[in-house]
Amino acid sequence: MAHTRHDALQLPLPFPATRRQRVEHGARRAGDLAAAALHLLVRWVLRIALPLVCAAAALQAFPYHATVQGVPFEVQGSLFSRPGLSADTTLGSWEFPTVSGVPFGVHISPEDVDVLALTKLAGGDVPSFVQRLQADLTGQAPEIIGWLVAEFLLGLAVGLAIAAAVNMSVRYLRGWPRRAGELRRRVRQAGTAALVTLAVAAYGALSYNPNWVRESQLTGTLAAAQLFPSELSAYYSQQSKAFDVLGSVVGIQAALQAQIEDDQTPETALQIMTIADMHLAANYPLVARYAANYDVDLIVNAGDESEFGTAAELTPSYLDAVRSLTDTTPMLWIAGNHDSPATAQVMRGIPGVTVLGTKTTLGGGGYRVTAGVVDAFGLTIAGLSDPRVYGATGPYGADDASVVEPLQRETVRAAVGSAEEDAEATTSAARSSAAASSAAAPSSSDAAPTGDVPAEARPIDLFAVHEPVAAEELREVLPDRVRQTVSGHVHAQNDSDDVQAGDATIDLVEGSTGAGGLDNLVRGTERPPIEFSIESVSADCQFTRVVRFSIASAAPVLGGAPEDVTTPQAFGDDVTASTLYFRPQDVAPDRVCGPELGVGPEEPWPGS
Repeated sequence: MAHTRHDALQLPLPFPATRRQRVEHGARRAGDLAAAALHLLVRWVLRIALPLVCAAAALQAFPYHATVQGVPFEVQGSLFSRPGLSADTTLGSWEFPTVSGVPFGVHISPEDVDVLALTKLAGGDVPSFVQRLQADLTGQAPEIIGWLVAEFLLGLAVGLAIAAAVNMSVRYLRGWPRRAGELRRRVRQAGTAALVTLAVAAYGALSYNPNWVRESQLTGTLAAAQLFPSELSAYYSQQSKAFDVLGSVVGIQAALQAQIEDDQTPETALQIMTIADMHLAANYPLVARYAANYDVDLIVNAGDESEFGTAAELTPSYLDAVRSLTDTTPMLWIAGNHDSPATAQVMRGIPGVTVLGTKTTLGGGGYRVTAGVVDAFGLTIAGLSDPRVYGATGPYGADDASVVEPLQRETVRAAVGSAEEDAEATTSAARSSAAASSAAAPSSSDAAPTGDVPAEARPIDLFAVHEPVAAEELREVLPDRVRQTVSGHVHAQNDSDDVQAGDATIDLVEGSTGAGGLDNLVRGTERPPIEFSIESVSADCQFTRVVRFSIASAAPVLGGAPEDVTTPQAFGDDVTASTLYFRPQDVAPDRVCGPELGVGPEEPWPGS
């Protein structure tokens, strides 16, 4: 009995005695912690989200109204939804998305503009009118900036007040007592918000892109006007006012664009158009029209001309469309993974087409490819075909990335040598660049623009491959020797941010110029946009800029082009033209590029 009374007087243990009680206790503690964390999260989401939402709403609700050269404009800010600077018109938008790292945007759009009056204001001298517009808008810039900053801060303050009111209401409804120093607490929160705002502003200043004006995007008819100026004139000629809209707005945009180029870009010596993945689509008349409008001197085709790799797929009408293009514009071509040696042989027989390298059948269902090099208009351009053919056996017909990528990398190394073997040649190329640059400029199409530099050490200005992974391997295998790679295969252009790396090398991944063609029909996948790029090269062989076009695809057409395939009406406003200016690369100072140098004969890659 004494023992029992002693046990009864013991204090309870701090933890449950049984396993079940310990589990229940742990679950309750976890639930309490989760509830506390959720409460803290909701509270801070209200404190952060509400001010931001109110600031975004204030920017949308209270735009600044300005009159510039007699033209009324609305200037509106945005938060998160549309960063950068943009000018909106009834014909599309001109956007500059890379002003800074802060997701803040400023958007300018005309209000109730009488375009006939606008045309009269320009007075036939659009460049002078644009200069007056710029000067007038610049003069009002401090007022505009002050207005946008003030409404942004007002929105933040209103959001903080709402968050505080919600918090106090919740405490009141729950019957909690008022906290001591409530006003002091709110002042601290407002001060913290001000510090965060200053930190964001500082980040915006530090991340400011001084070259933002050189990276732009046009949409709608503004973009289509870059492609079809003559057709658009005819299209709008039936409606005089619409034609005046086109003439005024496109003229202003063109004058501004010319100002950018005159101030910061060397004069263009030649234009290169990059296309890929035609897949038997009847888009060559479209390509020919673009090439003519832009005075394209050379076309680089990254392959996938056919679908199953048979010569019969390339019908007479399809080949006629290719010949019509290459009669006036030479083309460098490589075979993609849908192109067999038979396809390459057909393309090799088209006048004006230079097939870079070879693609031959091996025993056992495999394929061997070699690289080829050509001197074109002063540029050294190389190409390597894809080692696969659609429908082939084993890895040569595989789609699995775990199989395809090793094959692509092995093919590149076999075709152009390993990085270790090329190290000596690369060093030799660097040492020889000064001698090469002092060599006299060639006077004929078959003269080598690289002087006495041996072929195995010659820098490659552009290397065309079919798969992006092959382009990646090329930069590993030939470090510091390839200025630009061009690839396709994925039916989508790479992002502008990925085009030029920190070391200034250029990686251009082209979309499907055939918009998937027969390939998308066979696979039953949605048709991508028609995409291609037009690149400018200066007289000193610098790549200066690229305009990348994306056109929403109409219904797929195979075997022949419809009558309206070369008109803007076929695409409506679903056109985007993005302009990207390149940083200068390390190019020998005395190099010369231009159409007068012509295209030399294709040669095998050294050691092939």
